[in-house]
Parts: sequence; C-alpha cells; structure tokens
Amino acid sequence: MDNFYELLSDKSKFCDQIECLITSIDRTNNDPIVKERLEKLKHSIESCVDNFGRVYIYGSRMYGIAKDDSDVDLYFDTGDCFSGKIADDYKRQLQLIDLFVKATNKEFIGLEIITETRIPIVRFTHDSTNFNCDLQFRSGLAVLNSKLIKLYLSMDERVRWVIIAVKHWAVSFKLLSDDFSAYSLIWLILYVMMQYKIVPPIIDLWRMHQKHAPIYIEGWDTRICFNYDQLKPKYSSKSSLSKFDLLRYVFEFYSESNSTKLQNFVLCTVLGELLPKKTFYSTFITKVNAIGNYQCQIEKFEKCETLINTNFGNFNRIELQNPLKLCNSVIPWLSNTNMNLFIDFCTKSVNAM
Repeated sequence: MDNFYELLSDKSKFCDQIECLITSIDRTNNDPIVKERLEKLKHSIESCVDNFGRVYIYGSRMYGIAKDDSDVDLYFDTGDCFSGKIADDYKRQLQLIDLFVKATNKEFIGLEIITETRIPIVRFTHDSTNFNCDLQFRSGLAVLNSKLIKLYLSMDERVRWVIIAVKHWAVSFKLLSDDFSAYSLIWLILYVMMQYKIVPPIIDLWRMHQKHAPIYIEGWDTRICFNYDQLKPKYSSKSSLSKFDLLRYVFEFYSESNSTKLQNFVLCTVLGELLPKKTFYSTFITKVNAIGNYQCQIEKFEKCETLINTNFGNFNRIELQNPLKLCNSVIPWLSNTNMNLFIDFCTKSVNAM
C-alpha cells in the first residue's frame, strides 16, 4: 500500500510527473532521427526477403505514446495477406516466421520465436537501430486497431493523458506482460471513457461511416478505422471532469467493489454497455439490430456463436469485447492471477488517491 500512496497521494506531484513524461514522449515521437531509424528498421526487414512484401508499424509507435525505449510492434505483409488470407493458418504464419529467421543477417540479434500466444511472433533486437521488436505475419487487423486507438486518443487530450498515466502506473508496478499487454490496458481505459461520455462507443463511429464502403479484414468490416481526420471535428465531449478525476474513476471502475459485478457481464465496446454474459450473443444481436446500420458486422457475428460463447463464457474473469473482431475478447491472455492482481492494484490505488 505504501508504494501506491507514494505514487498517487500527492496529486500535484503525480500530475507533474505525467506532464514531464508526456513531454518526453512527444519529443521521441516527433524526433526526425527516430522516424529515420524506424524507416531503416522497416527497410531492413523487407530486404530480408528481397523486398517481397511490406512492413507496417503498429502499437504505441503508431498512436504516439511510445517512449524512447519502447518496443516496436510490426506486421509483415508478404503479399496480399493484409486482409487476412492466412489469419486462420497458424502453421503458415510459423512457416513465414521460420523463413524470415533463416533469411536474417547479423543485424538481427537474439531471435526468439514465441508460440504461446494466439498470434505467433518473432522477437529480436535490431542492431543498427537498437530497437527491440515483435514481428508477426497474421493480418493487418492489429494495424487498423492501432488506427482506431489513435482516433480515440485524438478526440480529447484527457484520454491520452489518462492512458499514459495508467500505463506509467502499470509499468511502475510491473503489471504488463505478454499475458497483459498495453493494448489490453488501453481498451480497458477506453471503455471507462465511454461510461463518462468522454469518447463515443464504436456504434457512434459507425453512424458517421455508414455511407463509406465496407473494408474487410479477417471477414470483419473495418471502415471506421479510415478517414479519422474527418471524424475528429464531429465529436466533442460535454464532460468537464478533470484528468485526475478520470484517472481515479478508471481505478474505481476496476476495483474490488465493482469487479465482482463486472465478471457477470461483457464490457461491450460497440454499445458502451455491460451486457450479461449468459445472454451476450442474443442480447448483442437484438440491441444492434434495433439500431441498424451495422449489418456487415452482425452477419459475421451471427456465424460465430460457438466461439463467442467460449470466449465470453468464463464467469470468473472480466471480459471486454474486441472493437473490430467482435467474437473475441480484448484480454484473452489475461490469466486469472493477473486479473486479480490488476483488481487489487486498482483497489489500492483508489484508496491512495
């Protein structure tokens, strides 16, 4: 408890820490030398297979919360695979990783193939740029999910502040891991921002995009991830809550007093609502059909009933719906141990503030 009190009890001191961190982050993300290094990294990876394909950067480096020592998340489209042609072919993804590893030169240090996760990755350090990297070959869905997060972070400066603050908190207490990624943490925060009307739920973005043509990745319509500069002026929060208040509300939302209730529901990012786990599949379809303008996603969702019931059927854990791949949980790798740790840390943080 002392460590949480030391970090969070002095509001002014903590806010100053986060402002200094944001200044450092902005300096890194706007540094032309860092941008050159990232381009050099992409070129080195593409050159391993004679420029056959294209490398995309996603994650914190895309949506602008990366520190100087942050890892670089990369997707390698080896040719017409961005839309998900090999997304369900785990064996093919491993083959491509193996081919990449065999083709690498001395620039790529400490190559390690990680297969314990849903998406296989190869982890390495790129010597000439000194970036630590995670590279995957599945599909471009992670790239578009990062575009969506970038949109949400651009809507209100408080969102970015709270996300950076919570990530700093999570790193300070060694909470993040392959089981509990920064990506998962961000969506847990964004869901709370939806509750306080700081950002809109996914369905509101769809209303703004209904005239655009569908763009399918892994069979899911991702059109809301494009044209985000056109969307920003269309949404303005009417909430006057302070950054620090919102931070406290995030910890409060996932604290012990609320977590037992949350475990009986799916945190639905599409509607920004809690939907009962027992009837999630049918309730989601009924509610979304009543709204309309979401037919492309519903048709895909209806075909995944067994998978949905499996992914959201555990009543001993918090489950949050993926905003694009609606049959998946955003936190599938969050073990019960890590979840309980997260809840415990949120509880102690609320009490310390």
